[in-house]
Amino acid sequence: MQQPFVISIQRLLKKKLNISTPLTPQTDLKKDLDLVDWEMLYLLNAIEKKLHVSISDSDQIGNIEQLLAAVKKN
Repeated sequence: MQQPFVISIQRLLKKKLNISTPLTPQTDLKKDLDLVDWEMLYLLNAIEKKLHVSISDSDQIGNIEQLLAAVKKN
């Protein structure tokens, strides 16, 4: 699921936030993509709606790999 998930995140970033940076599992959402807090929340909300999951506030999400783990957990 990792590669399709990364592609899905890339599409969401492009569509919702106009960010077209190539992603890897180690891509840091704040450092590499320069996402600020509201953009992170917007992205997480879009992922929850698209994938019909609920990401907990307690999940530590800093990079794509951690985001994938949070989605798989929920």
